[in-house]
Amino acid sequence: MRSRWKKVIVGLVVVGVLSLSAAMGFAGVLKIVIASHVPPKYTDIFPLTKVFVDDINSLGAGKVKMQYYHSGTLLKVKQLIPGLISGTADMIFLTTSHCTGSWPIIGGESLPFLSNGVYDLERKFKIGSPLFNFVNKVLEKKHGIMMLANGLLPLEHIWTNKPIREPSDLKGLTIRVGGKVEAEALEALGASPVMMSSAELYEALHRHTIDGVVSYPGTIHGRSLYEVVKYNINVPIGAYGYAIWIRKKTWDSFPKEVRHLIYVAAVKYDYFFLANAKKVEKEKYLPDFNKAGIKTITPSAAAMKDFKAKVKPVWGNWAKSVGEDVGKKFIELATE
Repeated sequence: MRSRWKKVIVGLVVVGVLSLSAAMGFAGVLKIVIASHVPPKYTDIFPLTKVFVDDINSLGAGKVKMQYYHSGTLLKVKQLIPGLISGTADMIFLTTSHCTGSWPIIGGESLPFLSNGVYDLERKFKIGSPLFNFVNKVLEKKHGIMMLANGLLPLEHIWTNKPIREPSDLKGLTIRVGGKVEAEALEALGASPVMMSSAELYEALHRHTIDGVVSYPGTIHGRSLYEVVKYNINVPIGAYGYAIWIRKKTWDSFPKEVRHLIYVAAVKYDYFFLANAKKVEKEKYLPDFNKAGIKTITPSAAAMKDFKAKVKPVWGNWAKSVGEDVGKKFIELATE
């Protein structure tokens, strides 16, 4: 089934090459600035962002030109949302966990135990799905923002220097988190969550300033944290995507043909993103983790049930924070 859809996606792009560039009859070259903070060394993320940009530049050659500023060369991670709002960038790539303060609805993606695995969540959040459409409806109405694609990454686990087999083992530990929802989940499990940039993590773990980190595998590898953690706790504590964001008014200002072109590239980006991330994880990250001696702990069924029960109130708290009706609708679509 997935192989058949892969052919459909590739075919869609080929059709775009043959027809879209010929259809774009507007004058001049439309320049679009897109920015991100992730450098090329993140091979589970960066290649798909580059393909997205290259597809648009190839399909729209002579009509539209994307200028890609990656690795924080135009905007650092904390500047990306303000830079998008101010118009410094027309689009940005940014992890959804970094967006929850500005656009709370996307925090729902990070709810612990939300899905039946990463591929289930990918399906729920794919372009055109009821959940994707609902999130964009809220984003447009409340913030004037659109998410063009979610780009789901592998699920987040807790990585520590101490074996964690049940929730009580986390009591009193200081764990770095990337967002508000993750922080509430760790508090519910008895830990003390802290925020810090990923650049600070290696030193903090090495000096035992913190006891662990909530992260997807890419950050563990990209920041060489596998040298300073010992355990991967196989508990699905959260999730996030490396999404493509644009202001609604910017989107509406583009000619119809350009919007179609970007949509085709976004569908391809979203379809292949998780598959690429999982491939890199299997072929590159996991061998290095195993070589470093990291042990994966999968709690017992009873302990996993206890983990899930303790973090379940986070769902209700998050739903209230975004408006009960909105929150309940998100959870309904994400879990149906």
